[in-house]
Amino acid sequence: MKHSASGLGARFCAAAFGLVLLPAILAGCGSEEQASTSAFSANGTNGANGTSNNTQRAETMALPGSLGCAWAVSSDDDKVNVAFPDSQAKYWVSMAPITPGTRLRIDGKFPDARYFSFNSYDLALRPVDAIADQEMTTPDGNNPFVKQDAKPGGSYTAYLQYGESPSQNSKITRQANTFYSGNVELGPVKALPNAGMVLFIYRIYVSNKGEFFDGGVGLPRLTLETADGSREIAQLPNCTEATLPNLGGNLPPLGLNETLLGLDYPDPLKLDFPTATYPPSTVKFFGLSETVTRIVAGRTGLEPPVDLSIGAGGFLSNIHNAYTTTGFSRRYGNIAMVRAKAPSYRGEKTTAFGQENLRYWSVCGNEFATQRFTECAADFQTPLDDEGYFTVVMSDPADRPKNATAENGFTWLPWGPYPDQLLLYRHMLHNPNFAEAIQNVAKKDDLFKKMGDFAPVGTYCRKDVFLQSNRPSDTFKICTQDQNKNPPRLTN
Repeated sequence: MKHSASGLGARFCAAAFGLVLLPAILAGCGSEEQASTSAFSANGTNGANGTSNNTQRAETMALPGSLGCAWAVSSDDDKVNVAFPDSQAKYWVSMAPITPGTRLRIDGKFPDARYFSFNSYDLALRPVDAIADQEMTTPDGNNPFVKQDAKPGGSYTAYLQYGESPSQNSKITRQANTFYSGNVELGPVKALPNAGMVLFIYRIYVSNKGEFFDGGVGLPRLTLETADGSREIAQLPNCTEATLPNLGGNLPPLGLNETLLGLDYPDPLKLDFPTATYPPSTVKFFGLSETVTRIVAGRTGLEPPVDLSIGAGGFLSNIHNAYTTTGFSRRYGNIAMVRAKAPSYRGEKTTAFGQENLRYWSVCGNEFATQRFTECAADFQTPLDDEGYFTVVMSDPADRPKNATAENGFTWLPWGPYPDQLLLYRHMLHNPNFAEAIQNVAKKDDLFKKMGDFAPVGTYCRKDVFLQSNRPSDTFKICTQDQNKNPPRLTN
């Protein structure tokens, strides 16, 4: 089953929120779908946590379709493919007017999916806090992400609370089912409250049901209320699907991605791209500022005189994910490869529920400047060889070796019409016993020592060399040896 995908660009999000969400919040409006997707029972009691019907409730009015939807933007790789997305993920974005004395109540149902979460962000689009599916508690204890025999569809209630984030300050005790607006961190400045219109994202990975990849349960209902829950301030308008970019799912596809992937890059145009090195290097992503600093230092040989860090993350990243990147440039070759030992994942037939290394992992080919993904391979889509390793091959269709097939144990990804390619390797919700997870790599660590065989190793290959073997381990070895003997001849 093909799943929708995308990330979201900052300018696009800002426009969406300003034009669509804020007027609806101020008006306190609802939509026609509100009654059918709300988690409230008919008698006014919250079905998820049993809140008393003595709570003062806000008045609402209906709007047609998805106009004024509280979920202003949803991801769609056909129209909005930026911020290094994953093809098995769907995102819904909103903003909440969180201030001291208020919180946002989120009434939803457990989706039929591999994973879901809520992340809150600062103005630099860095995550400040999050809550994952397995952290949700319910009165009946039937959370399907904790209990294997619990069925999807049960109700939960979560909260986005004003205040300092436990993710940023370990001394803060997290309240049940709660994530926080947190602080804006700018270098040595650590105490600027993140308040006003707080951006947050609802994510689902590997949805098994639902037209909009919502796990078959619709979108959560959002209600602004006082911090103690005694009074509702506004019931934000609900909908079946976000307003943008598809007007609630009503716009036809553009086919842009398919068009781009059908193009072959002109071989003579071999540009020097700053994210790529020779031989290829794999690094952990810590944040946008660290990435820029590393590129500048690599190009100039000069380290910055002061710490330029402005906090972790960026690109609307997910707190529950950790990433490595391996940069490639056509300047060094037209066939790129990455190889690593594969972690176990939830749902894998040979792994018991809850004993997996990771909840989910994937590899995606991305273009750095535009942040577009060309194609991704999720854990369940990635063939492994007889040694338990995955081997990713990236090239244009015209340069693809005929033996680079899934039957031979290779994962082939299209390079796309770009001079560079950034292979992004994603680890989600690691098992504490999985020491080799990307999450456990600190800034001063040697990534390859820390991750061992699970660390992605990159190389280039010539097509005639690749064709010498159908066995991934042998092919990778032969290609690496050939690159050591015959490095590319650079003319600029």
